[in-house]
Amino acid sequence: MDESKSSWIATLIALPIGIITATTSSIVLDISNFIDILIGAGGFTAAYIPSQNFLFNKQLNEYGLTRSEYSFIRNQLKEARTKVNRLKKSYINVRSLKDIKLVYDINRLVSTIHDAVEDDPKRFFGVQQFYHAHLDSAVNTVEHYLHLYKMPGKSKEERVKLHEARITLFEIMRSLESDVSIMNKSDYQALELEKKVVKKRRDRKIKQLGNTLHKEEVNLNKTTKTHEKEKVMQNEQKH
Repeated sequence: MDESKSSWIATLIALPIGIITATTSSIVLDISNFIDILIGAGGFTAAYIPSQNFLFNKQLNEYGLTRSEYSFIRNQLKEARTKVNRLKKSYINVRSLKDIKLVYDINRLVSTIHDAVEDDPKRFFGVQQFYHAHLDSAVNTVEHYLHLYKMPGKSKEERVKLHEARITLFEIMRSLESDVSIMNKSDYQALELEKKVVKKRRDRKIKQLGNTLHKEEVNLNKTTKTHEKEKVMQNEQKH
């Protein structure tokens, strides 16, 4: 989700207008350069604000969101991005090969969900559990587990607790996988619908082709019978 996109496009639209306004003011009004700059800035602003609002509203319509929903999601994603970056930095604390894959898988799932929601903010409402619970659990548990794992002189009880924490990480990973499935549910539904549409079109074409072939067969039979009838009549006339 990139609000700056509409701002950049609006700037590209408004900047030439501001320059033209300032240049026209300099030629026509022939007043001080400072006033020309102010007039140019006014022209830029007058073009930028409606352009930015139009483009931003168009973007919201594409997302299917209101301004308040967009603002709420944007703040949630901003907070989540910090946590996602923290999770990525956890690699530097990994001390065993078995944990590398676990941390990698968790990072991959987290990034998949967050990147998808940034691209399509409307997905946020389907994975709120991820942002309100699962992401925090993943970040905090990974950080604490890796921090304690690299500590020397662990007792038997501490090693048991670390083993339990690792099991918890696998449970968190399953929760993240469930979040991905929930997020992709609408895509699979759309895919299934598209399959049905394609099948319906294919069946219709097959039916149309069958009807065409049937008509051609009927016409061929009629033609054959006509020829046979003509031959019979010709033979009768000869006799």
